[in-house]
Amino acid sequence: MFKTIKGKLIFVVIFSVVCIIITSILVMYKRIDIKYDNSEETSKTEETKANESTNEKGIDLKGKYNQNDLKIVEKRVTKERVEITYFQIDGLKDQKIQDKINKEIEIEALNGYKENIDLDKVVNASISLYKTANFSNILSFSSFSWGKINDDSDDLINVQKGFTYDLNTGNLIKLEDLFTTNAPITEILRKSAYYGFVSNRAEMNLSGDLQVNNYGNIEEDVADFIEQYKNGKITDFYCTPSAIMIIYDEIYIPVSFEEWADYINIYNKYLSSESLYKSNNIGYKNLYTLTDRTLNDFYYYTNYQNEKNYFIEISVLWDEDNSSDFEKQLVSNKIKDIEREVSDLKVKANQDTNNFYILNYYIEINGFFEQSLDENLVSVTEWGNYYDMTIHDFETTIEPIIIKYDRSANEGGGIPEYVYNFTDVLKIEPQRLTEYYNIETGEKVVV
Repeated sequence: MFKTIKGKLIFVVIFSVVCIIITSILVMYKRIDIKYDNSEETSKTEETKANESTNEKGIDLKGKYNQNDLKIVEKRVTKERVEITYFQIDGLKDQKIQDKINKEIEIEALNGYKENIDLDKVVNASISLYKTANFSNILSFSSFSWGKINDDSDDLINVQKGFTYDLNTGNLIKLEDLFTTNAPITEILRKSAYYGFVSNRAEMNLSGDLQVNNYGNIEEDVADFIEQYKNGKITDFYCTPSAIMIIYDEIYIPVSFEEWADYINIYNKYLSSESLYKSNNIGYKNLYTLTDRTLNDFYYYTNYQNEKNYFIEISVLWDEDNSSDFEKQLVSNKIKDIEREVSDLKVKANQDTNNFYILNYYIEINGFFEQSLDENLVSVTEWGNYYDMTIHDFETTIEPIIIKYDRSANEGGGIPEYVYNFTDVLKIEPQRLTEYYNIETGEKVVV
């Protein structure tokens, strides 16, 4: 999707900023306790409750989920001075559903900006569609349009929209469809909106624009938002693996999956008895709920396997562009070694089903010029370790560490390394080793 590490890192910075903002919003939920009228929710009939299907259940916070086996193909076009970036999907068995979704994505990409941006009033414009969720038979994305008013000003016209599809039918999912039938939706939205408005005002007051936004009318804003929802006008949202992001009056109102896990059905409702996909080896399998692997696209190689009595997490970060033949051979050999070690571990795990095995490495390979030696070198850094323990110890002490790390992996900026530290529990820490090679001769050197 990205042709250079530089391009990847630019996206990482933007993506990380968005993640930090969203995380800051979500982490405050539990501090909010506002009153609400729950008469609507308690008026559900016994018949409605009896009709809840097996898929109408909340999120298991210790559970796992699968990404969809879809290929996401990036497209770039220029139309009427508008730079357009969007995507198409490939891999659904039902070609009609795939064509329908792709057509609607394309229509939004090529025409969505026209509702809010008059090309006669801007010097340039762009629209970008970004996938935000691709799992459990749903596909969600955000559409962001902006237009620069003139070259001498930073003033922008910007509009964001959200779309979430049910891949079983090709139809858009409504907001209320993402909640279980017993969910107190009004309460959830009221509390979510309250913090959304508080967070927005805090962000504006800290933006450096020397403006102080009034917090006093938040209750009124929340009431207006709930009224809009009751009138069926809250329709703009997209999903991530950890939240529903409602777009309302140019601000985000996040509905935290962790806070409302008992009432969110996104991981279960749209599952099907038979696979919807032509392939079964594209998306990650057995990811922990509320975790994401969006940034794994930046790795040259990954190996993630989360099974009954073994866990494998290996990533290789390397930029193939302009690399030497020696680097290519080095990486090829390294991956062969990894896959041999993975194979050996799986044999051991199959032979000893009472124990649990972990293989966890992050490997980074970089070419550079070393002035002190006047040589072109390549560095290979390996960080991680091999661990074994009882299944009970894994489930009670180690797995919670992995889940906690994975849920926060995208918060700090940069590409996550996915190296787990079990030192406090296992008294074994991840080992780090860096080796240097001369690119021309292939010999090891000391730096």
